Amino acid sequence: MAETKLVEDLTVENMPKKKEKKKRKGLLVFLVIFLILAGASFATVHFNLFGAKTALDGILKKTPFAKSANKTQTVDMQKVYEKQIADLQKQKEALQSKLSLLEKQNADLQKRIEDLTMKITDLTSKQQDIQNRTKYFASLLQNMDSKKAAKIVENLLDTNSQMANDVLSAIPSETASEILSNIAPEKTIKLLGISNSNQKTNSEDISILTNIYKNIDPKVAASIFENMMSDNTKYTLVVRILKSLDTKTSSQIISNMSAENAAKVTSSLSAFR
Repeated sequence: MAETKLVEDLTVENMPKKKEKKKRKGLLVFLVIFLILAGASFATVHFNLFGAKTALDGILKKTPFAKSANKTQTVDMQKVYEKQIADLQKQKEALQSKLSLLEKQNADLQKRIEDLTMKITDLTSKQQDIQNRTKYFASLLQNMDSKKAAKIVENLLDTNSQMANDVLSAIPSETASEILSNIAPEKTIKLLGISNSNQKTNSEDISILTNIYKNIDPKVAASIFENMMSDNTKYTLVVRILKSLDTKTSSQIISNMSAENAAKVTSSLSAFR
């Protein structure tokens, strides 16, 4: 009886321990099953097995929180896009304005180029016309009797003295001298004084005049020069021409001047440098 009682007491004493052990075992099994299910669920969603991720996203989007977050994000992105579009629109308008300005400037410059081209063409045409007329008159005069040619030059002096000077310059100096010998001295003064009327006579002008005067009769040349001596500018031209002539020719011209004018010219030639 005593042994039976002891066994019963031990059994009663061990029952709570068995229950605790069984409870722990059940909890462990539950955790293992839970972890297995959780891992399977994660893998299914992560790898979108059977469309699980798509379905889950659809469910989440339907929740109020998800809708609110998505709406906020959409609104924020919309503002960003609107700002970017506005900035780009301003840049576009600024570039279009610059382009319009450049196009206008280009059109103005093109117009100016066209106007200048027309003016150049017109002036070139006029210059060519003058050159052609000069060559025409020169060819006529150099093949004409010197007295008749002198009459033409005199008439030309009354209408266009510069043209007359250009024509004579285009004729060989010997022929030009013969023509000048038959022109009235006062008109010859006008002709030979052209290049020095408003500016200094250059070396080329002096050379042309020297070639003309070296073939003119000394008496005619002396008469022309004496008529030019009353004007200081033309007198300087006379001295320069005489200085450029050879000594024999200049001496012959001076010897046909009045004593007073001859002395004045000789003194100027001595001081001329």
